Order: sequence, then structure tokens, then C-alpha cells
Amino acid sequence: MTRAIYLTLLLFTLSACSAVPRLPSVPETEIQRAQIAGFTDVRYFSDSLDDIARMQQEVIVTWQREQQWFAQQQQLTASGQLPTSHILALSGGGDKGAYGAGFLNGWTTAGTRPEFSLVTGISTGALIAPFAFLGSDYDPVLTELYTNSSSKDILKQRWPIAALNDDAMADTAPLRAQLERYITPELLAKIALEYQKGRELLISTTNIDAGRNVIWNMTKIAATDHPKAVQLFRDVMLASASIPGAFPPVLFEVELDGQVYHEMHVDGGATSQVFVYPPNLDLHDIAEHYHGQRERQLYVIMNARLDPNWAQTERRTISIAARAISSMIQTQGIGDLYRIYLTTLADDVNFNLAFIPSEFNTKPETQFDTEFMRALYQVGYQQALAGYQWQQVPPGF
Repeated sequence: MTRAIYLTLLLFTLSACSAVPRLPSVPETEIQRAQIAGFTDVRYFSDSLDDIARMQQEVIVTWQREQQWFAQQQQLTASGQLPTSHILALSGGGDKGAYGAGFLNGWTTAGTRPEFSLVTGISTGALIAPFAFLGSDYDPVLTELYTNSSSKDILKQRWPIAALNDDAMADTAPLRAQLERYITPELLAKIALEYQKGRELLISTTNIDAGRNVIWNMTKIAATDHPKAVQLFRDVMLASASIPGAFPPVLFEVELDGQVYHEMHVDGGATSQVFVYPPNLDLHDIAEHYHGQRERQLYVIMNARLDPNWAQTERRTISIAARAISSMIQTQGIGDLYRIYLTTLADDVNFNLAFIPSEFNTKPETQFDTEFMRALYQVGYQQALAGYQWQQVPPGF
């Protein structure tokens, strides 16, 4: 038997192996009703009108908590209006999250970084978001994560055969260990306090069974005081950063009519590179009807270059596919910015954008290359420290 025939038979045999076990997925027609035991109203499908209505109600009661808090602090305007709302949106980008981490820390050093009433994150942005939400006290954590980490702190490579008989090419046990180190009951207690003040932290994942984007209210999870809240919080962060195929998906056990199912969630970047809130939330209208009028400043930090990135592509299947996927991710991110920008125009929100400059041409030697991340961290840090000139429109708009 020739070597080629042997390898072909081996591949067919391996591909016939059973998949990694899981419970059945939620039936398509019942997806909206499935719940994580002990947690209700903590997540939303961004494309569901019913869920958008629930989000609107959450926004309204959030404003009420804010009104009460600022009234106690005597920080309402003379007319009783809420002070300026500062909103932060953190994009995906893998190891390029070092840019956002550096930018936030430089912003702190410059003395101009505000407290954010809303923080959103996807993928690497989801890993930054809780620490950005809690403020400058957690800047050292961001420095540690994005300047002293390497691939061994994020993943453990599996054998190449994992492409055929496993759920990913790498194991993210090291990243989960990092989350267990930093996402503690004490940290959730601090986030829960901010929820009572009317501040919110949102993270996005992709329900890969449904092929739909899911927004998780992390502040509400923290405020439940449920014994499994810390684990759920970590799982959502890990799921949001789980690049499909590269990292294992995260399975969430849900219940429906007394039966238990598994939802499979992966990187939020599979459906969006950056988000703030669904466009049909109609923020402007509900603000008029429920005393939510105020000045709003949105700051979007894109952990990516947004200019065309030229590279000669080898005439090989993997090279061509990788280049195409990279291009799709970049153009998807720009499309997300267009949608966000148009939404801010409709809702009277001031749009501000920062992104990795085209002059940054350093290439990583490996995935999560420490020296690459340190260099990119410094780029973001120096930009913010120098008083960054925020872009008022998306590129090419």
C-alpha cells in the first residue's frame, strides 16, 4: 500500500469518528424561551424584536437608578437632567487588544479619561471590558495581560489531528486560568455596586447553533448574587474570545420545559466586530418619553488597522483562505462602524473613533507574541497620552 493511499484511508477513518459529545441543541422554534437556570433577563438576541423591547425596558429602569444615584450625589443639572453619558465600545482583534489596553492606560495618565456609563466588548474587547468598566484601579491588570503574556498564557496547542476529531486546534485552559485569577467574587461585587448606580457592562457572543448574535448584561449577572454568577461571568468572557476552529466553543447548559439542552457559543466576532446597542433600540425616542435626554459621547476603540493591508498571497489553499478571512473580518469591522455611526446620528450621540495607525507595521513572530503586544501597547498609550484627535466619522464614509 502506497503512503498516499494509506494517508487517504487514515483521514477517512478519522473523519468518521464521533464528534465531541454534547447535549442536544435547543429546537429552532424554541430558542427564545431557553433559560440558564437561576438567571432570567440577562441576555438578548440582538435581532429579536421581543428582546429589543426587553432591552428598552432595561434602559428605562437604568435611567431611573441613575437619576436616584445622581440626585443623592447632588450631581443632576439645574433642570434635573442627567450629566453627560460617556460610552465605550471595544472591538475584537486578538493580540491587537494590546492597543486598546495601552490606549486606556495612556488616557488615564493624561488625566482626561471619563467614567463610562456603558461599556461594551467583543472578543479581546470582552477581556478588556470589565477592567475598563471598573476604572483606572484596574489599569495594572490590563498592563499585565497585554504586555507580560504570551501564547502559553492563552492557549495550549493540540495535535494537528484535532482538526478532524476535536472541537478546536487549541485548548484554552490557560486563558480560563487567567479568568479564574482575575474574575473573582470580589470583582463581581464591585460591578454589582456600579449596576445599582445605573452603569452597565455588555458583552457579545455568537450562538453558533442559531447563527445569531447574543448580548449579555454582565452587570445584571453580577447583581444577581447567584452562587454560579462568577462562573457564568467567566464563561461569557471566554465564549466571546473563542475564535471558531482555533479555540473550543463554550457550552451553556439551558433549560426548556423541564428538559436540559446545550447552547454552543463562540467568538462574538463571528457576527460583529464591535457593537454598542441594536439600532432599533430607538434610544432617541425612549429618551424623550422617559426623561433620558442628555449629552452622549461614544468612544469606539478598534483594535485593528482600518486601511487596506497589502500582502502578496501564496498560491496555496490555506494561504488564500486565511487572506480572504482576514479581509472579511476587516471589512466587517468597517461595516459595523458604518452602522454604529448612522445609529449615533439618529440618536443624537457624538461619535468618536480611535484605531491602530497605518504607520504601525510591526509583525508578530507568533500568535500572542509578547514583544509585538508590548510595541502595540505603547502605540495606544502614547496616542492617548498625547491627546488623541478622535475621528468623527468612520474611514471612507
